[in-house]
Amino acid sequence: MLRVGDKEDVSTLETVSLKEEGFREDDLREWIINSPESILGEDFRLVGREVSVKQIGDGIDLLAIDRDANVVAIELKRGALKPKVDFQGLKYAAYTSHWDYSKLRDQFEKFKSTTWGRTLYEEETTFTEVLDEFCNEDYTLNQDQRIVFVGESVRERLDIVLRWLSDRSIDISVIEFQLLKDGDRLYLDAEQTIPTPEHTVTDVSPDTSDEPWKEDGQSWHLNERSNEETAGLLEDVTAALQELEFLNGPEWGQKHYVAFNKGRKRRIAIRTKRTLFHIDLYDVDTASLDAAEIADALGIDAESVAVKEDMRGSGRSGVRITCNPNQEIDFDALESQAREILGETTE
Repeated sequence: MLRVGDKEDVSTLETVSLKEEGFREDDLREWIINSPESILGEDFRLVGREVSVKQIGDGIDLLAIDRDANVVAIELKRGALKPKVDFQGLKYAAYTSHWDYSKLRDQFEKFKSTTWGRTLYEEETTFTEVLDEFCNEDYTLNQDQRIVFVGESVRERLDIVLRWLSDRSIDISVIEFQLLKDGDRLYLDAEQTIPTPEHTVTDVSPDTSDEPWKEDGQSWHLNERSNEETAGLLEDVTAALQELEFLNGPEWGQKHYVAFNKGRKRRIAIRTKRTLFHIDLYDVDTASLDAAEIADALGIDAESVAVKEDMRGSGRSGVRITCNPNQEIDFDALESQAREILGETTE
């Protein structure tokens, strides 16, 4: 890497090691926790740091979830990746393959209570919320397991083994990094070397985006997620709920739902689909609510309203109202019912 300036001011940056500069493996771990995509080249949701696995008497440096809700075990080395690390990673993948929702939720809660977890998540954030907001639609939790190795280099014998495993559909990635020095400044440069990236940035048109809902969420939900009739109903419903002055919204920038929040906590999520959508209202007093009475007030079928103690496995109570263009909902009643359901009625 070159540093360039005016005229003939060109110099090569010096490559140094983490060890030489006094950095530890813990420092590399913290950098990844703070900015996983910058180093790993992919965004993850971290759920664990130095996760102990009793069956193998060892700990996983970092545990994460990817966009498909697969479990990702991340193994870090301050220096070179050496033989035996391959078997170490395979053990992590094998043992975590049996972890179900409860085990992963407990792991997330444990991580969330740590110093590192508190920098990433609010205290009230649930594991289900993380999955729903981050993962792709119709994800299956821990359907597959991935292994990511991070180190300054890979020893030749290990490189051969890892490439062989990768070629046989074992989901292994290797990220090699180098530390560059320019006077008193240091730069970390990371690159995926296994598997070889299928395309580079120049192959992708600058006019495209893998996450269009973040660019124009309203258009995404109205034009891509909904048909014309459902989109019209969605606009009317969001307008009615916008009258709830104690909530902020609508916030359109999520892939699967439109949010109304109180502070940083989501109280309403409108989960959009092609021909209908669900209005989910969270943290309610279920004992005081009757689904049939809510449906009658809104002018819709009784089957379209459900009062639940546990919404979508989140541990949060709620009410689900299913809306479709074939029913004529009373929008004034929707506003008043939402206030009552959420316990925010005016005196």
